[in-house]
Amino acid sequence: MDVSKQAGVGVATVSRALAAEPHRDVSPATRERIRRIADDLGYRPSLAARALRTGEYRALSVIVPDFEWGWWEPVVRSAYNAAEEHGYHLLVHPVGERRGGAAGTISALSNVPTDGVIVLGFSASREVQNAAAALRLPVVSVDDTEANPILPTVSVDNRAGGRMATEHLLSQGRQRLAYVGNTWAGNFVDQRIQGFRDAHDSAGIEVNDRLILRCENPWDDPPFTFKELDELLADGVRIDGMFCEYDRMAGPALRSLRRAGLTVPGDVAVVGYDDEEWAKLTDPPLTTIRQPYEELGALAVSLAIQAQTRPVAAERRTVVPTLRKRQSA
Repeated sequence: MDVSKQAGVGVATVSRALAAEPHRDVSPATRERIRRIADDLGYRPSLAARALRTGEYRALSVIVPDFEWGWWEPVVRSAYNAAEEHGYHLLVHPVGERRGGAAGTISALSNVPTDGVIVLGFSASREVQNAAAALRLPVVSVDDTEANPILPTVSVDNRAGGRMATEHLLSQGRQRLAYVGNTWAGNFVDQRIQGFRDAHDSAGIEVNDRLILRCENPWDDPPFTFKELDELLADGVRIDGMFCEYDRMAGPALRSLRRAGLTVPGDVAVVGYDDEEWAKLTDPPLTTIRQPYEELGALAVSLAIQAQTRPVAAERRTVVPTLRKRQSA
């Protein structure tokens, strides 16, 4: 190695001098001299060499969805900060058009220097688990849709959030509440609607199942209004509050209300879920349940690092959401 020759010391001494933490076997003066020589020579430590020496790259890979759904961006940002605090790099891998989805993206990590994988928002847990196991990489899931997780999983307490949103509407004297949700199923959907029902039960109010709507809402091209809600209102069904399953559904729902001649929050109070950026851009700005993105990212990183040295139970760890009050309710 050029650095060791120039400094007149062994390769091991150079490695200890260039380590992130001071080593007791290298004096401060020697450490400073070796670092100066390394800088002059333009030396960069080799990740591969360090991995051979320590058994780790100190890097984590995050697999992110390929659709335009903003919730995962702040999770990645908080995960990056948490990884940096632990002395790790965070590598982001969009699924994109890759064959096999998240599992295929993980399989492609065979030549990537990484010590663990965090997957965001995917349901194919068995395939993800097998792909990670084939590379002997620990894997942690964030906000998956499985009712019974087979991976260490981090998510928001969706049932508590659904109840929180509904209780906020009920506290304003709204009693004819509509639930506007998507047509597809998943654990978070089941939990949010259960929270909706829990709040009604606690208030002694019967849920009108006709007011639980399942609307077509394609991700890439949301409708201008929801025809299911349009039809309900056209039939003369009266509502005075609405819980949207997630913020992205609020735009079409608000336009449906406006088309029916209803004002928000005067006639109908509206609450969303997630607190994504567009919750601030609706008219009026959306009261919503905020997912604790910072906690989700930090906890996922912590579990991924723990899993490198000891087993981490395949169970769901939940964090508590909060109400973000704006002008819609």
